[in-house]
Amino acid sequence: MDRKLHGLIPAIVMPFDENFKLQQDVLARYIELVCSAKIAALAVNTDAGEGAFLPQEEREKILSIAKKIAKNIPVVCGLGGATTYQASEFAKRYRDCGADYFLVFPHFAFRGSKGKDKAVIEYHQILSKAGVPLILFQLQEDLGGVFYTDETISELVQIDNVVAIKEATFDALKFRKMKILLDNLPKKISLLTGNDNFIMESFILGAHGALIGFGSVFTDIQADAINMALAGKYTEAIEKFSPLEKICDFCFSSPVRDYRIRMKHILVKQKIFTHAYVQPPLQQLEIKEIEVLDEILKRICV
Repeated sequence: MDRKLHGLIPAIVMPFDENFKLQQDVLARYIELVCSAKIAALAVNTDAGEGAFLPQEEREKILSIAKKIAKNIPVVCGLGGATTYQASEFAKRYRDCGADYFLVFPHFAFRGSKGKDKAVIEYHQILSKAGVPLILFQLQEDLGGVFYTDETISELVQIDNVVAIKEATFDALKFRKMKILLDNLPKKISLLTGNDNFIMESFILGAHGALIGFGSVFTDIQADAINMALAGKYTEAIEKFSPLEKICDFCFSSPVRDYRIRMKHILVKQKIFTHAYVQPPLQQLEIKEIEVLDEILKRICV
């Protein structure tokens, strides 16, 4: 179990201009702001950061910027590829750029598995050879994810470099069952919630940390609330987080994939981002949705 991951790990969104090019200066200032909060680590090239939409060179540039700005704060880098070989090569390049952890994205080829899945296990075993600690990733299908069986999870946990799992099925019962499964395995790893629809409740259920896209906004408030929860101060934690509940529910309403652009609009309103653009085929927000967002933000007193 890696206690360095206990707390908030914001999976940050990316600032792009009207030509969908990365705004490196905006990103650097944004990372500085996020890292000023009491976070456990910083995550880039994730689903929130549109990592799958970006060329490899740009992902490496983002990781390098994050490492330079974050300094002593660990940086988690999303990892995936079209094939095992490609993902393995990317792992080596990210390692050389300074990644402290890999968040291993479930491959679409893993869907529909039963029992102990050899393909899933071998994939992670090969990626572990890069020598960087791995965070397993169980993700809801609406975001292209896979639900792993108990038999597969039990085998994955035994891989040497596996130190944590991000459970992001958006299902509280599945999260609870994951906690029970992990508690009964001989090797202990950290349980990270990726469930933006019940962030604070995850800690009552036994989470050690939160690797979440919603951490991209109001990072300081969320970090403080999560640290309270980790100290067993659940009532205070929920009270601290409560002003953000409506905006969180809005950001992760259907279709869930639009959470990125919704959070970017928040950052524009806060004058942290200059634009709110997402990589096509992701869509911009309609005017009526921006108006709803504006009304919610007006009612937030933070």
